Amino acid sequence: MLAQTRQIRVRLLQVADGTLFAVALTLAYLARARFPWLDLPELETFDKYLWLLPTVGGLGPAMLASQGFYRPARIPSRLMVVLRVLRGATFLVLALILILFLTREQFARSVVIMVGALGALLVYSRHELVAWIEASRLAQAQSRRRVLWLGLPEENRRLQSVLTASEHSALETVADLSPRELSAEKLTELLHVHAINLVIVNLAGIESPLVSPLLAACEREGVELLLRPGLLTASPYRLEVDELGGEAVFFYRAQAAPASHLFIKRVLDYLLATVLLAALSPLYLAVALAVRLSSPGPILYRQPRAGLNGRAFTMYKFRSMRADAEQQQAALASQNEMRGPVFKVTHDPRVTPLGRILRRHSLDELPQLWNVLRGEMSLVGPRPLPLEEVRRFADDAHRRRLSVRPGLTCLWQISGRNDIADFEDWVRLDLAYIDQWSLWLDCKILCATIPVALLGRGGR
Repeated sequence: MLAQTRQIRVRLLQVADGTLFAVALTLAYLARARFPWLDLPELETFDKYLWLLPTVGGLGPAMLASQGFYRPARIPSRLMVVLRVLRGATFLVLALILILFLTREQFARSVVIMVGALGALLVYSRHELVAWIEASRLAQAQSRRRVLWLGLPEENRRLQSVLTASEHSALETVADLSPRELSAEKLTELLHVHAINLVIVNLAGIESPLVSPLLAACEREGVELLLRPGLLTASPYRLEVDELGGEAVFFYRAQAAPASHLFIKRVLDYLLATVLLAALSPLYLAVALAVRLSSPGPILYRQPRAGLNGRAFTMYKFRSMRADAEQQQAALASQNEMRGPVFKVTHDPRVTPLGRILRRHSLDELPQLWNVLRGEMSLVGPRPLPLEEVRRFADDAHRRRLSVRPGLTCLWQISGRNDIADFEDWVRLDLAYIDQWSLWLDCKILCATIPVALLGRGGR
């Protein structure tokens, strides 16, 4: 089953299950209200429960999804389905109890418990009904797509060999032809005779002029097309279909995350940077005054760093070294403790006494909030490196850490910082962040950075 079709099916099932949980709440209320012989306390009117209807309607499918209920099982098992439904219903009841506790609502406990029990029964019944309908001969005949494969024989066989069992059952192959031996007129005739409703075009090894008239014929007939470009890639990037110049194009994102989440990240960067700059302004003044009084030289240190995709920008820091530190670095090259292009020395003689304190607690990095406001950096992201160190990358794959905006903190900062002596390990952490990125991961890194900075772990 195509991912898009599968996603639509799951959404429809979730809407149906949410409705069933809302029905379960109504039935639970009615069942509890009609137990006069048990001498139970009088029940609240149903209008008090109305706000719970959308709550259980949303929480129910969410809890089932958390148990993998909507994921296709490799080996279908009724017992596994029952366990997932029961676990989902149990978590729903626990979530309702927590919500009622936080809102200080006093509802009948029996109603809440029966919501889980009745909801589980209704959802499992729905699951069995859908499975029975989909297994029927009529449903299979209606759902199967009559497919014409267009492509080189070896490429078609390669794609057909990796189809899953469900994909095989959803496709009925009518013909398997090469575009080199098929004209648009012949294709149109096949579409008419066999009532084909899906043409899978395998573009690997096929010249574009051969395929274009065949695609146009399918478009005229209104037949669905599935194009396999034959671009083999092992990259973790997210592939999306977009449009450029009126033509369909493939778009690879550097991070496997929806564009909307990346937009939220940028908005949060601006908002949090603004709040932090305002809240920490007294600390900025204190550090600036301390730097001015402790050693001669400017308060801020400016250095060109490699930003997004290697574009240079000026990064700001509170000065933690002597004013002539850059001129002295060449003389300290033999003391470099980092394996790779990065320069790090534990007891760097260029660092001022105040600078050691600032660097240990990352106070020297605070001016980079201004870089965040300028759009050059993010709160969370791989640390920006000097341009000279980027030029010395021995492996071009290391440049993928430049595919996102650099940040004030990342996995390296909370995993040991300068205690990590191998640049390969540093890059590995940065790439893990890029590949696994989410808003929640950013939140966890920011929270973990606070104790690291306060305690000065790994800083020098």
